[in-house]
Amino acid sequence: MGEATPKTRGHAMQPNGTVATRPLYHWSLFKDHDELSSLIQGGDSEFIQRERGSFQGDFTFVGLDAGTVQFGYIKLPYIGKGVSRVNRAGFLIRLDLRGEWIWRGERMDRRSIVYLAPNAEYQDISPGDSTWAFLSFDWQPLERALGAFTGTDFSMAPQGCRLFMPEEDSFETLRRRLKAVQAAVRTDPSLLQEPGARRGMEESVLSVLALALGSASQIRPVTYGAPARARVIKHVEACLEARKGETVYLADLCAVTGVSERTLRTVFQGSYGMSPVQYLKLRRLHQVRRALRRADSDLNTVQSVANSFGIWHMGRFAVEYKKLFGESPLETLKEDRPITHPGGSLVLSSVLSRPDFSTPEA
Repeated sequence: MGEATPKTRGHAMQPNGTVATRPLYHWSLFKDHDELSSLIQGGDSEFIQRERGSFQGDFTFVGLDAGTVQFGYIKLPYIGKGVSRVNRAGFLIRLDLRGEWIWRGERMDRRSIVYLAPNAEYQDISPGDSTWAFLSFDWQPLERALGAFTGTDFSMAPQGCRLFMPEEDSFETLRRRLKAVQAAVRTDPSLLQEPGARRGMEESVLSVLALALGSASQIRPVTYGAPARARVIKHVEACLEARKGETVYLADLCAVTGVSERTLRTVFQGSYGMSPVQYLKLRRLHQVRRALRRADSDLNTVQSVANSFGIWHMGRFAVEYKKLFGESPLETLKEDRPITHPGGSLVLSSVLSRPDFSTPEA
């Protein structure tokens, strides 16, 4: 894990009336896919890099009274997927306007705001040098802010995903406000210890979020036009998980999904930006890397770990591994890593100290 700023803590009132100390701010560098996944709060996430190099970037967490704002920067192009696990309204927003962003196989306008209800699944393809923000707010203050803007009762869908396409000016106001919040807390994290400043920051973010959502000209389910593709991908992922350690061929995936090889290639290209063969290879290399990072080098060898994933040609595997990750499998296995809390970063493992806030599994 990279260097992190000191913990900044505040106080949250518990349902029984007691006051609990909780972190309000954390910044950290990360150098691995699992490190980033452990830092992101309120969801299960997985990242697969699409180009060679070190998977690195930085992550910022900001805790507010009725929600959180999380920022991430990732250097390499990647496939991201996961499930929202927090009982709040979540919003994914791109803060940079470069490159091509693909959400569930659809090319997205940079102004798109993705709304995620609890337990909603997400999957996207992002370019390199990608910066994003994930906002999570309790329902009541969010809907109150939306109602103040629209003048009517405004409620968010209790399940699934929605895409909001706000007007350009209101989206730019939201984007600039979020970047200003990130810059302010990174310059002076103690701001969050002042209740008035923290409340003002939260109200400021809620107001511009309501402005953007209220100005949206398009609101539609993310399942638009792609239920068959989503079904195929779900069956593929279930098959790969069940047959971990076995060699899986295109014919196997066609049999499981009930589609032709041509259709399967089209689905993979749209959802992952690559062929099934490329995806299977990338996925397996990432799985081996995760296993090597968790293995005891005194009890395991690179070959024993690789063999458990059905990899037998060690020379070719070592070349492909180093080409993608920039280090040999043996270097990964022997790398010294600090012991972390099983729920991820110790700093973030109890971010909100509230019964409705779920941290991701390791």
